[in-house]
Amino acid sequence: MKNYRRTLPPLDYLLFFETVARHKNFTRAAEELNVSQAAVSKRVKFLESWLGVELMTRNGRTVDLTKAGHKLAANASEALEYLALGISQLRQGSHDRLSLASNIAVSQFWLTPQVNEYLLSQDAVPVSITASNKESDVLNQDHDVVVYYGNDIPSGWEGEVLFEEVWQPVAAPSLLAKEPDLARSTLLDFDKLALKWINWPDFIDLSDSEELTAAPRVNLGSYGSSLDAAIRGKGIALGCVNVLRYEIEAGRLAPLDGYTLNTGRTYFVIWRVGTLSQRTRDLLRDVGIDI
Repeated sequence: MKNYRRTLPPLDYLLFFETVARHKNFTRAAEELNVSQAAVSKRVKFLESWLGVELMTRNGRTVDLTKAGHKLAANASEALEYLALGISQLRQGSHDRLSLASNIAVSQFWLTPQVNEYLLSQDAVPVSITASNKESDVLNQDHDVVVYYGNDIPSGWEGEVLFEEVWQPVAAPSLLAKEPDLARSTLLDFDKLALKWINWPDFIDLSDSEELTAAPRVNLGSYGSSLDAAIRGKGIALGCVNVLRYEIEAGRLAPLDGYTLNTGRTYFVIWRVGTLSQRTRDLLRDVGIDI
């Protein structure tokens, strides 16, 4: 069991020591701390006595740190800075932070670009994103909102529709200019980690695109890898155009007309019943999620 009262000296003694070590001067340390020089010196001497080691040597008005003093100063400075950051975040309040969650593809290709654009603004508040392909990771943690992919909003949650899921083949425009025939192009596939995911065999079957059955197909393992390879012009991947909007607008990917599949599933923005505050709603609107 931890017992900080036994293993740590009083916190203000560490604070006084860190200030002296940073200024290497008792007078300037006393001015920063708004106490007398004698009070600073007394606490530093007590800390040395408590530790049983010499932390600094006095040379007139200046201070030189011993080897032990350098080590403690670095650790104390880092610990105090971390503590100050945590307290600052508490004082800001949870209403001045935004916690989001989604699956990895939505996070990488849709949510993160929007959040990054928002964070460039002068009045942005901190935003955290949890990305996982396991629903339990995003639904069983305390997030302000979750971008959820499925047939309906889960029990205990409420939310709004973002967009319907419509799959299309996507590829780099440079590749399409060279090889417009989808049936002869390399199809970039991935492993399904959930039954509701759509990969190339599902797409071909559900969209009645039997002419694609003979097309060469490469499995790259993950969905993100298939899109990365498509962006680099290595073949044709599958994607929801709404999720890939930023890649399409930037000219890195282009959808292929003539091949579409509406899965009947939806991307929702959801939150636990009764937890969405007006402040969170306003922050979401600032991020580009208007609900």
